[in-house]
Amino acid sequence: MENSEVQYATERLAQLRADYQVDVIADWGPDSDGAWKKGNWSKEELERLHRSIGFLAGIMGRSEKFIQNLGGVTVQKADMGSHGGEAMAHHVRLSSKGSFSAWTVVHEFAHAWDANHNWKLSVALEKYTGGSTRPLLSWVKKLIGLSDTKFFAEENRSGRRGRKPGCNAAGYFYGDKPSGSNWRFNRKEDFAESVAMYVGWGRNNDLSNWAEARIKRYLLENGAIDKTFGKDHWTYYSKYFYPQGGDYTKTKRWKFVEELVKGRIKVP
Repeated sequence: MENSEVQYATERLAQLRADYQVDVIADWGPDSDGAWKKGNWSKEELERLHRSIGFLAGIMGRSEKFIQNLGGVTVQKADMGSHGGEAMAHHVRLSSKGSFSAWTVVHEFAHAWDANHNWKLSVALEKYTGGSTRPLLSWVKKLIGLSDTKFFAEENRSGRRGRKPGCNAAGYFYGDKPSGSNWRFNRKEDFAESVAMYVGWGRNNDLSNWAEARIKRYLLENGAIDKTFGKDHWTYYSKYFYPQGGDYTKTKRWKFVEELVKGRIKVP
């Protein structure tokens, strides 16, 4: 953040707090010797953060509902190694090693939403889509050679990324058709990705191109290289992920988030 942009940043932080009860930890300002410390935030990132939160609040109906669902959130940039973001109830961290996308913001705020309800939203999604978490069955599946990954770790090669149900570290057998899966997939990640897909699908916003690309990759031939997602056995995996007619609204995940934001799913 440049010194000349401080007024803009101050106004944007005040707007985030007033509209959504989101507090950004400012890491810019005069240093102890009076020199200007730029910090890790940029003007463009604050604008992207505000706009992305607005997309999520929009599908909830209004800012008051967003505040009710998340209960206030503090956001900061931090060094998290290879992670792009992390979230818990009332706290979201975004990587200081680079910038972030609108998708990452919505994904992490979806985690914060889930955490604010004691992770019961992801449990409800798992049940709604017909999934289950069964580590023992997952180990058996790997042991008898039905997994598309190693027994204890992921593999970084085509067709061996742990995309099949239960072939992940959590033993998560997803039901219906998510937009994708890998070794780190579990019901919490499923919920966050499902919310991001719902926010982006067909809405012509900052998430929409990514949401569409996540579905269209399964139209590629096995071994084809996608400029965004790399190389994989796309045709083989399409039976797990490609929705009817390529329309994500036909999935149980889209319907779950739709029911949730309309208040037709009650989570204790």
